Amino acid sequence: MSFYEFRKRILEEKQKREKQQRKQERTGGTYQESVVGRNKFSVALLGLERAGKTSLVKKLLKQEDIVVRPTYGINLENYQYRDLNFTCFDLGGHQPFRLSLWKKFIERADSVIYLVDSADHVRFEESKQTFWHYINFAKQSAPVLFLANKSDLPNSKELTEINEAFELDKFLRNLRPFNIKKVSALTGQGVYEAWDWVVDVLCGAQQWKVKIGAAVLADISGNILSEAIFGRPTEQAEIANDFKKLKELTRMFAVESKESIQSVKLESLFKKHVSHVKRGAYCLSVMIDPIDPVTRAQQIQLRILENFSRNPTEVKKNLNEVFESKFPLEVEGGRR
Repeated sequence: MSFYEFRKRILEEKQKREKQQRKQERTGGTYQESVVGRNKFSVALLGLERAGKTSLVKKLLKQEDIVVRPTYGINLENYQYRDLNFTCFDLGGHQPFRLSLWKKFIERADSVIYLVDSADHVRFEESKQTFWHYINFAKQSAPVLFLANKSDLPNSKELTEINEAFELDKFLRNLRPFNIKKVSALTGQGVYEAWDWVVDVLCGAQQWKVKIGAAVLADISGNILSEAIFGRPTEQAEIANDFKKLKELTRMFAVESKESIQSVKLESLFKKHVSHVKRGAYCLSVMIDPIDPVTRAQQIQLRILENFSRNPTEVKKNLNEVFESKFPLEVEGGRR
């Protein structure tokens, strides 16, 4: 299907929906194409073999750091992210599976995520042809997220080069919700920001503020340098036990990520989530509510760690003071 045929189909579908909407309005009904109010979604995860699809699922959605094998056929994963439930169709990237499986799962999916190995330049053309052939089967309303995986490798291409090689701006920007981001399924770099984009588009969410309940700063050896617990006394009492566990998780993350220049991780902690960020010589972990955007928490963590790198004396400051002086609403008010 050519670009012009694709665009014609999109416009025809749009006119059909608008006609249906006007008909519903005349009869007093309500037409809703959006998925606002839903809490269950499906995602088709596509890409050539060895692009890193299953690694992304295990790292981001299951928070597991394990060695994975190539997917032969399909892996169905059910998981919860923020306050939504997802079924992920992790589709094998070998050609026989593309021919036999991809179309029917893409047609059913509420969103499509396509991974490309940004360091495998030789296969860019094959990946491009595959992407453009199968993306035509996606629902017109389904957001498409294009991920340049393995961005931690030294020979990985920049987004501008990938965007040009796959001609993404030329075709998609004005036809459907679309985004492209660099990620690393190995280190977690960029994956939460990418997934928050999908969630926000699907449920029509705004970019909420995040309410941080507690924070722990450690060095790469796992030594706790500073800690803080926020909120009113009643709120602090509610998370007192979780706070002890937060310190243990921070120590473990610091040791695990010791060899990385930068790393991120998300963990579940009873009724809370823990966002870990390691940059340079320090690790900063924060406790947030499960429905809060992880992206916002990690942006705050990175800004504080970058400040520590530029001004080492800041590390000696009380962590309560650091957060409350720079991000008061994030630790007191949360979403407004």
